[in-house]
Parts: sequence; C-alpha cells; structure tokens
Amino acid sequence: MIMGSKVILRTIREADLDTLFDLMSDIRNRGEYFPRHLRPESLTKKEFRETGFWSKTKGSLLICDLENRIVGQIYFFKEPSYYNGLELGYILYDEESRNQGYVSEAVSLLLDFLYSTKNINRIQVLILSANIASKRVAEKCGFKFEGIARGAVFHNGANRDVEVHSILREEVECGAKNLTAD
Repeated sequence: MIMGSKVILRTIREADLDTLFDLMSDIRNRGEYFPRHLRPESLTKKEFRETGFWSKTKGSLLICDLENRIVGQIYFFKEPSYYNGLELGYILYDEESRNQGYVSEAVSLLLDFLYSTKNINRIQVLILSANIASKRVAEKCGFKFEGIARGAVFHNGANRDVEVHSILREEVECGAKNLTAD
C-alpha cells in the first residue's frame, strides 16, 4: 500500500474485481479522453488469476480515497520496449472526485515508488492534445513536454495527436517515505 495525504494506492484484490469491472465497463466513467475499448470480464478475471495485474514490466493499482473507496486506477507498462523507462496511465472513475488533486498525488506517489524500486531512467505519459486536465497533472508532477506524436491515437472516430511528456530519474526525489506494506 502506498499512502498519501489524499489517496491510498493499493494492489487489486480478488474482492475488488466485481466493483472494478463494473467501473471499467461503464463508458460514462471514462470521461472525454480515456480509450473507449471494452474488455470481457472473463479476460479480466483470467489476467487477475494469472498475474494479479502485476509483473516486472506492468502493473495496476487502485486509487482509493482515505476511506478505501475506489475512485480510480493508475497503471504502468513498458512501452516502447527499447526505452529504459515506463509509461503511465490513469483514470478517475468517480466524477465527483475529479479536480481534487487525487490524480496528481497518485502520479507523484507512483513516480516515487517506481524510481525507488526499478532500474529505469524515464517515465512518460502520452496525453491527447485537447486533454487540459491531464496536461495540468503532468506539469504539477514535474513532467517536461517533449513534443507531439502526430495522429498517433485513434480516439472518438479519428486519429488524434498526442503530446509526449516525460520525467527523468534525476528530476524526481525518490524515497520510501510513503510506502507501507500491503
């Protein structure tokens, strides 16, 4: 478990699967910019049984409020394979929890955890150019704008530009100060 002042990041438990699947499957929870693809429940549960949504190259944590209510999810994955780094993604399912700093804190906590536990040098986020809220999160967390990948993502019926933002190991103060055993 990774504790913050506003959020708790924790691994996904079997008891969470039904609630999490309902949240993931409700298109209304995805906001304007999160991908719209749906995943079958059988594949979701199979992956959980096989990996617990955690491996050396990818992982998923729940974003919970301080009452341990699931408000979102944050994840990392290896992409592209030749980078010495990872990519982050996140979603807040609970609309009432948006614009309260939950994602910024979750990203900061995960950056600290990943740089403290993995031999990587860069973490990046790809953000649809129109997604102002995610750009604010990246900026607040110290990511630097690197450029635009033109037409890189198919979203809402068209190819869209995405902005590449990254943060290097040397730009993050790491430490296990917020980490507790789960």
